Amino acid sequence: MAGCRRCGILGRNKFDLNSGALMKLRKLATGLALVVAGAVLTLGLFRLWIATYPDAGDPKNLSYVLWKHGLNSDIDLDMALGTMTHDVASENRVIGLTPTELQARFGYTKTYEQVSTYLQLCDTPNGTGDHDNHSVVHDILYLRNSNYMVMMKNGRAADLILCKGY
Repeated sequence: MAGCRRCGILGRNKFDLNSGALMKLRKLATGLALVVAGAVLTLGLFRLWIATYPDAGDPKNLSYVLWKHGLNSDIDLDMALGTMTHDVASENRVIGLTPTELQARFGYTKTYEQVSTYLQLCDTPNGTGDHDNHSVVHDILYLRNSNYMVMMKNGRAADLILCKGY
């Protein structure tokens, strides 16, 4: 049994650096310091991300990134649709969704009859308006007031088309 060298008292020293209680306390303090350091680093990275991509129309904007992963329901959906035009994988937001899921994701959809003639031309070959030569008839939905047309097949979104320049 170790004793206090200074005063010569035998017995266990409460502050023995190898005691089990002190080792547990040291491990707890180290773990807590690592958690705090990780939280501070994560917060710093999020602040840097927000400062680097402040524009709401940027597909790397934190608000848009959270929305496209289903974590931000407070985004302006019209702005999100505008941002999708710059997102290289915008079809991933739509492909495979049912009409009900599309409405839940984008607020509302429109049918072929509800959109302008300009958008209706998007459904015809080369934008000619000629449905007679259209070999396959698809169910079509349009996302909100945007230029996005969703081609449905078997009740699910099969393709996302940005209607422009025809």
